[in-house]
Amino acid sequence: MHPMLSLYIITFNCGRELVNPEYLAPSLFDALPTGVAVPDVVAISLQEVAPIADSFLGGNFLKPYLDRVSTTVHLATDLRSNGSEQLQHVATRSLGMTALLIFAKPRVAQRIQWIQAAAVGVGFWNMGNKGAVGMRIGLSSDDTDDTLNLAFAAAHLAPAEKNVEARNQDWENIVRNMVFHTDYDSLYSFSQQMPLASSKTPPSDNNAMFAVGSHLFFSGDLNYRTSDQPPMSDSYKTYPQPTPIESAREHFSHLLKRDQLSREKEADRTLHSLEELPINFPPTYKYSVRKFSENSKRSASDRDEQFDWARHRYPSWCDRILFLPPPLPAKLEAHIYTALPVQPTTDHRPVALSVSVDDRPLPQNSNPNDVRVNPPFPVSPSWRSRQDAARRWELVVGTLAYLGLTKKGNAVVIAVVGAALTAWYLSAWLRR
Repeated sequence: MHPMLSLYIITFNCGRELVNPEYLAPSLFDALPTGVAVPDVVAISLQEVAPIADSFLGGNFLKPYLDRVSTTVHLATDLRSNGSEQLQHVATRSLGMTALLIFAKPRVAQRIQWIQAAAVGVGFWNMGNKGAVGMRIGLSSDDTDDTLNLAFAAAHLAPAEKNVEARNQDWENIVRNMVFHTDYDSLYSFSQQMPLASSKTPPSDNNAMFAVGSHLFFSGDLNYRTSDQPPMSDSYKTYPQPTPIESAREHFSHLLKRDQLSREKEADRTLHSLEELPINFPPTYKYSVRKFSENSKRSASDRDEQFDWARHRYPSWCDRILFLPPPLPAKLEAHIYTALPVQPTTDHRPVALSVSVDDRPLPQNSNPNDVRVNPPFPVSPSWRSRQDAARRWELVVGTLAYLGLTKKGNAVVIAVVGAALTAWYLSAWLRR
């Protein structure tokens, strides 16, 4: 039997707050089967990673938020392996408020031949308040000169119960404009990666999100809800609560039957050809951060005794992880798909998925019925100019948000205005 490579994907809407490593790390690997070691590759999809000013300006403004996530991964690895294993930070890319971080065991990181990245904004003026960022890595193989290609995408789609068509359109725009390339810094608000020990030239003619010879894992706050309309004033009385009895009125399985994503996928209107494991965990959104914070010293098991839902949103499975099945005879074994405990800083629960794939390159399939050969939408010829224009707007909006919405920015404005008034006064006094 050919060896398998273990992958672990996490998606987490951070709520524009710093992640708490001490709280998240102990549960980070909850989707691993019992007794299984630290995964070979870990991909972390983040949404609302920081406030809009820090997210859009990027660089050092965004780094503290991403560093907290790296700290969480390293702490979780130490806890899982009792300090005997480590994960190496491979690369990070962010587009506006969405980020993707990849980690790997050192022996796997040494096999990385190339890293490609992609970015698509689907927010206002195509900016990255909503959108997707992706990375594709090529791992060397002992059996062939080809590489094992793994693509990960982190996404955040349009919000609100009624915006189903907008979410479907966001998906289409992502497919049309997510083009993987060796890197153009203008597309990113944060870009970082390790030096590669050895390198090959990545493919130059197969860079779409659906690519022949590549695995694909798509995760994020996809924002599909369990109702097409906002809740009524008394709807909260039927919101789910913890119970192991599926026939009970308060069991979440009754709400899952109304999941928009399942409906839209079945109608072939979104996330074409991607698959998802059965959902056996409670809704991941929207929890009451205020109520939760008041009881933040309780243990995780205590918090799960009662779901504190925000009343103005239907509890929904907004946070999802899907994958593209490989062409035969390649194998993908999906293990555990679950939600992690509620976190004290956000109204979303993180979601995690563990899978294993054949540790060898995918076959170069030419089947016209394969979505890798015939994707649902063609690549837009204007993808790069579209994103360059959006990045310029992000810098403008980020600067204005920094000056108007942050204490440091307010201080800069006051200093500049004060200096201007002083200069005007001195000029007027000298003219007397």
